[in-house]
Amino acid sequence: MAVARRKPSSLPGRVLARLFLILFGFLAGVALFTPWDKIWASALTRLDESLPGVGMTWESIDRDGPFGFRVLDFRITVADTPGYLRFNHAYVTMGFSPLASVRLDTGGPQCFLELFSNGIFEFQGDLNLTYLLGYGDFKGTVNASGSLFMPEGARLPKNGWVDIRSQRLVLPGERTVEDLAFTAAVEDSHLDVRDFSLRSPVTYKSSGAGVIDPDNLFQTRFSLTGRMTVGADTFPHEMQGTLAQALW
Repeated sequence: MAVARRKPSSLPGRVLARLFLILFGFLAGVALFTPWDKIWASALTRLDESLPGVGMTWESIDRDGPFGFRVLDFRITVADTPGYLRFNHAYVTMGFSPLASVRLDTGGPQCFLELFSNGIFEFQGDLNLTYLLGYGDFKGTVNASGSLFMPEGARLPKNGWVDIRSQRLVLPGERTVEDLAFTAAVEDSHLDVRDFSLRSPVTYKSSGAGVIDPDNLFQTRFSLTGRMTVGADTFPHEMQGTLAQALW
């Protein structure tokens, strides 16, 4: 006589399903009702307080959640440096690697920044200087890229590189510069300028070195050696001084 097989119990499955629904409901409630805007605002305030040489202000925080937020009208000031950096918004996404990804909007053009837990940050994209610098004496858009290592508590990057290019910039005094390129390696406060060149108002191509002033970026000193072309004549030309003297 055949023995009837016992039907497997569905109780364990029902228990697991209910536990999953309870856990999902709890997590959904946390995500929906936690005041993430206040949490992220508090985190930005603590970051601002931990950087005595840097000041940060913003209008509001929206699109906030457990893994990211957007800061509107985000402004950064640096001690002893005139003016401020202004971003239409900065959208931050948190993760593991990178630790944070930031999309910076300067009135249209955008630059993307990635922060890693080991102190490295990398950036790539366009910056509208007209908006970024608060409609001041500098106008135009630059393409910036680089990778810098900045240990915790450091005032300057330990090492890395930067590359800045622009088709057209307007400097103080309505001076126009075209086809600007700047590439440099960074080692502590020293710059190894691999290339500094421009096409207009004169054609100039050079290399050299610089020393970054940690208290005032515009007092960074440089010394360049290269060749300048004016009309049909090309001749050696050296440049040295501070960044402020070159710009103003």
